[in-house]
Amino acid sequence: MKKRCGWLLALAGGLAQAGCHGADYKTKCALVSSTFEQYEGWVSSLPAVLSAEQAHSGRYSERLGRGVGAGPAHRVLLGNCGFMPSRLHLGAWVYLPSGRIRSTDIVVEVNCHGRRPTMRLSLEIEQNVKRYQKWEYVQKYIRLPADMKATDELSVYLRHLESEGDNLWLDDIQLTGER
Repeated sequence: MKKRCGWLLALAGGLAQAGCHGADYKTKCALVSSTFEQYEGWVSSLPAVLSAEQAHSGRYSERLGRGVGAGPAHRVLLGNCGFMPSRLHLGAWVYLPSGRIRSTDIVVEVNCHGRRPTMRLSLEIEQNVKRYQKWEYVQKYIRLPADMKATDELSVYLRHLESEGDNLWLDDIQLTGER
């Protein structure tokens, strides 16, 4: 009985963490939240960008290697928030083996489907990471224009514009909408 109760409490705690936090659900929403563990068991072969070499939490992270310009994009509608956010908070953990990483960023694209030009906003990793061979937390707040609509689509992806340099790893990425 103790095992079952402990498991149920752990499950309830996990569900509370996965959703909105307490009264914050009225002012914040999780648009993207990934630890990269969710693929295991759901697909027969893991995507090539997943790596077990480095991980901030769990077993997997996203690895972007030499010559790979961008990782896969996670797409979500702004309306998934339940309210229209006025800003976004992007946060993630990155691992750089050395300072030989240049022109690398986490990109948030906002596609308004022709209503206005696509906005590309980025968190520049090389300007935010100060230590190497350690996981570093990077974050950025992004103010959204007032005319956003629920049908506008967000895409989040890791981009590396140089063909040279070291591999880099991304884990525990979150994109939160805020009122």
